[in-house]
Amino acid sequence: MTATPVPLAEVTRAHIEAAARRRTPLGQDDPVAASWYVLVGGGLHYVRDLVRDVTGGQDSTPEARKALKVLGFSLFCWASPSMVERGHPWHTGQTD
Repeated sequence: MTATPVPLAEVTRAHIEAAARRRTPLGQDDPVAASWYVLVGGGLHYVRDLVRDVTGGQDSTPEARKALKVLGFSLFCWASPSMVERGHPWHTGQTD
C-alpha cells in the first residue's frame, strides 16, 4: 500500500505502476483467486488487490476495473474451462 492512500477518482498510471513494482507478478502456479486481472508492464496482477494497494480501501472490483480501463491498462478476465471450450453463454445461447 502507498504511504498515503489515494481516492480512487485520483489514482494515476504512476500510482498503479508503483504499486505493481512493489508486488510480485502472478505466475502460472498462483491460485485463481479472482476473476479480473490487469497487465502492468510485463506483469499480471489481481485488479482488486493492486487498486487497494493504492487506495487503502475496499473499492469494489467493478469500480477498480473501470478506473484501470480509463487509465489505459489492459484488463483480462478468467474464463472457466467450459467457457474456453464452448464460448460465453450470452454469445452462444447455451443454457448448460
